[in-house]
Amino acid sequence: MSKYRNEKKNSPYRDRSVEENLKLFDEMRQGRFAEGECCLRVKMNMQHENPCMRDFVAYRIRYTEHPMSGDKWCIYPTYDYTHCIVDSLENITHSLCTLEFEIRRESYYQLLIDLDIYKPNVWEYSRLNVSNNVLSKRNIEKLVSEKHVNGWGDPRLLTLEGLRKRGYTPSMINDFCAHLGVARKGNENLTSYKLLEKFARTELDRLAPRTFGITEPVLLEIQNLDAAKELKFEAPLFPADPSKGTQTYTLSKHVYIEAEDFSETHIDKFFGLTPDQPVCLKYGPVIKMLSCEKNADGSINHVKVEILPNYTEKLKGYIHWVSKDHSMNVKCMLYSVLFLVEDVKKTGDKWLSYKNPDSLIVKPNAKMWNFHKSAKIDERF
Repeated sequence: MSKYRNEKKNSPYRDRSVEENLKLFDEMRQGRFAEGECCLRVKMNMQHENPCMRDFVAYRIRYTEHPMSGDKWCIYPTYDYTHCIVDSLENITHSLCTLEFEIRRESYYQLLIDLDIYKPNVWEYSRLNVSNNVLSKRNIEKLVSEKHVNGWGDPRLLTLEGLRKRGYTPSMINDFCAHLGVARKGNENLTSYKLLEKFARTELDRLAPRTFGITEPVLLEIQNLDAAKELKFEAPLFPADPSKGTQTYTLSKHVYIEAEDFSETHIDKFFGLTPDQPVCLKYGPVIKMLSCEKNADGSINHVKVEILPNYTEKLKGYIHWVSKDHSMNVKCMLYSVLFLVEDVKKTGDKWLSYKNPDSLIVKPNAKMWNFHKSAKIDERF
């Protein structure tokens, strides 16, 4: 069939009678043929310059269960056949497709003309391609079926459910799309995922209250808690607009800080806590390291520190923290780009080999302030 279509030659079965075609089509429906043994084609124009007009397939045999009707049917209609008819029957005003379907516009209209039914407007536009990810349903299905991701709602995917689980709101996505606009340029355009993140940051900056969280905790033990001038510290929920309210952080003897904010030895251009470098617990006191207490296996058990109540020198480091007495344990999912290359399409058939092995890092012992226990689903901070 492919050879004849390329050579603009009629099929030897093209002039069968209506009665014979109906009989064979009914036998197809009954399951009397193997997959690929025969198909029903639409008689159009085999001499046409547009290959989509050369008697495209309307029904083919597939012994695959349908998610709704089970195994009731073994014949399935093609996109070329159903797209225009369904659009017409559902009174679609504008049928919008990406540019690769532009070649099918002619056969879309021809079938509706032959059937003498309503013709919607067809309009094609360029695809949205986002860097370091795939948007093709076929590619996403492969990622899901081979368990490279955790279903269609995996936050690493750019499906609507994945974006929702990642924390994106409808307005973030709409603002992103409105900024890009709709273009008729080619399908090779590539938009950086950083632009999508920019619209998320812009909205979160305006609507999400700030908090502290620790993904990889190191425990500090304050040796002179009584030296603190106060134990409760008010921090703005929105630093750019303090009028929107504050959150109270309570200091206790044991405090968690981020592992990347601590070093057992001093490092140039490192602004965290070291034996030679005090830091400020943000909104709280300045602390200095005294010693690092270790377990038998050499891992850090806790770090002894002291408060410097009258410290006046210029500080390099202001670090976030969570008091142990007011903390809760959380599982933190750290997401990164799904692929290590910007333009996945250029990798061809080897695209899966460029998947980022660190696209999801799970921190099972992360710490947050326990007042977040009352947080509701989809609440952002």
